[in-house]
Amino acid sequence: MPRTSAELIADPVGRFPHATVACFDATRGELPRRHLDPERMRAFLERLAERGVEGLLIASSTGQGHLRTVEELTEWFECAASAHIGEAVPMALLRPEDGEAANTRLMDQVAGQGYPVVFLRPGTDLPPDADGARVAASLAPLVAAAADRGLAVGLYSISDVSGLPLSPEATARVLAGPGGGHIVAVKVTEVDYAASTARFLADPRLQRLKIVQGWDPHLAQALQDGPGHDPAGRPRAGITSGAMSFALEQYLHILSAAAAGDWREVQRALEAVTRLFRAMQDDPRHFPDLQRAKYIMGLGQPLIGTVEAGQAARILTALEALPRAEDRVRIARSLDLMGDGPFHGELRALADTGGGREGRQ
Repeated sequence: MPRTSAELIADPVGRFPHATVACFDATRGELPRRHLDPERMRAFLERLAERGVEGLLIASSTGQGHLRTVEELTEWFECAASAHIGEAVPMALLRPEDGEAANTRLMDQVAGQGYPVVFLRPGTDLPPDADGARVAASLAPLVAAAADRGLAVGLYSISDVSGLPLSPEATARVLAGPGGGHIVAVKVTEVDYAASTARFLADPRLQRLKIVQGWDPHLAQALQDGPGHDPAGRPRAGITSGAMSFALEQYLHILSAAAAGDWREVQRALEAVTRLFRAMQDDPRHFPDLQRAKYIMGLGQPLIGTVEAGQAARILTALEALPRAEDRVRIARSLDLMGDGPFHGELRALADTGGGREGRQ
């Protein structure tokens, strides 16, 4: 049976999904604005779930959910709820800047559609000098509203999108307020591990929460550090990854190696993902444009932009240049998840042979 909000709230570290895919949004149509492709969206979610994915985050930044209107989010949540995802846990990402009325309507919707969790980040409407107290005050009414509807709550730091990071201090304030007992996780997508994830793990006020790493190059460190910050030595740190959308098999391999304590293999396998990650990253200070991988997968073009041929070629070149054949095979199969994308032939050949640059020299 899928995990309920009550189960997640009772034991966040033990019950919250250890690995969640921050899901792409399948799109179709033309500029100036593309729209959701419901059939493709359901097929993508169902294929992820068939492969054993524990959690699915809907309206995540990698899918440009932060650019969608409230009406478009309503459609996306409804579409995802109609997918057959088995025991995978669906989660909805909400935006405080949409206002309390819109967010409570969306909470009513997702609660009725079987989403046990909503995630909230600092709103883009906060001033750049807002302190932790103000960030906490802006989140508190929405956390209370989610709790009133029986939903578990995740908080989310992604300053690339919101402009403000979420601090452990602000999180502790919300945790102590109305509905704070429904908070189960904090997702941290920040470039500086020591100033973000490490502080969340070490803060005793947050000890019952699952800390979810979202900036992928820090994943190995977070997974290793996690058990040292749980009284029972459990895997306190999990992941929520947009890269997992396009590198599913590689991430499942990384998680298997971590469970076996093979940290050398975790690091080597993660290095392969990081090379792909950087091939989509024009500025190392900002999160990569994973929409380029979405396009390669055959899930459509970005909502308000276009992936250029050279941008896609950079990713395929990086894939072919990976030093280990097994990494190339796993990632090529993952990028070919849909089986009919614009680069299906190239990816299928790479997955079948493992061939890279050295094979043609």
